[in-house]
Amino acid sequence: MINWGVVIVGFLAEIILGAILGVLIPGWGALLGVLLAGMLVGYMVGGDAGNGAANGAVAGAFGAIVLSILLLIFGTILLGLIGFAAASITSVILLVGSIGVILIMALGGAIGSLIKGEPENPVEVI
Repeated sequence: MINWGVVIVGFLAEIILGAILGVLIPGWGALLGVLLAGMLVGYMVGGDAGNGAANGAVAGAFGAIVLSILLLIFGTILLGLIGFAAASITSVILLVGSIGVILIMALGGAIGSLIKGEPENPVEVI
């Protein structure tokens, strides 16, 4: 089950941590930031590793889709039809390239769920 509140938090953490760590640690910082954001998503959602991975992957995909839409909007506003064409091509390349980010967020989500170690909907024992 996808928890959309956690997905939004993961999306924001992906942007913030990726940007901050990308500046602090050139080369690997952005990758580490994305992994940590995925772990945050998995920890927040709990459940098993599959649930954390699914939520992490959705957060990563959400980030890529939002970035592509913003690129299309601003490319069209700034440069008209030529900007739309360039942004469309760039968006397709970006969405294909974001498969790696989605996989890293899914891995981080699985790790975060395993770290939390509690089921998503615990059953009360009377």
